[in-house]
Formats: sequence, structure tokens, C-alpha cells
Amino acid sequence: MSADFLQFLFSGITVGATYALVGLGFSIIYNASHVINFAQGEFVMLGGMATVFFYGAGLPMPLAMAMAVAMTIFIGMALEKFAVEPAKGASIVTLIIITIG
Repeated sequence: MSADFLQFLFSGITVGATYALVGLGFSIIYNASHVINFAQGEFVMLGGMATVFFYGAGLPMPLAMAMAVAMTIFIGMALEKFAVEPAKGASIVTLIIITIG
């Protein structure tokens, strides 16, 4: 096996696993709340960008990842508390528009 093939194989598995986790998140959130959460991708991107930011600021990678997860959780909880929860009785379209961002 060539080195290129192994690189492509592991890269494909990694990207595929990431997409699978995002898809699983869509499924779990929809089954729990019956709302399609279009902010899911934004939260994935936010976590990745926060990790890069914290790592670039000089933090060790495990700490940067932990802080990014904590920050993303906090922002998600704030979105739920201040945007989605007050609109619980609204139409499905309104809830979808709220989660688009």
C-alpha cells in the first residue's frame, strides 16, 4: 500500500465520522424536540474555530478542546433559554427560522 492511499483512507474515515456525528446530532435533536435545528452545523464550526483560537493563544490542545466544548455548550444553552424556549408555542416554521441564526 502506498503512503498516499493510507493518507486518503484515514482522511476519508475521519471526515466521514465527523459527518456521521453531525447527522446523529440532527437526528437526536429532532427526535427529542421535534424541531429541525439548523444551528447544528454552526455549533460544529464554532467548536472547531474555538479550539483553533484557544490553541493559537498558547493553550495545550486538550485544554483548548475542553474550553471550546464548554464555550459551545454555554452558547447552546443560552440560545435554548433566550430564543427557543420563549417560542415553544410558536409554529414549526418560526422555530426553524430561530435555529437558522
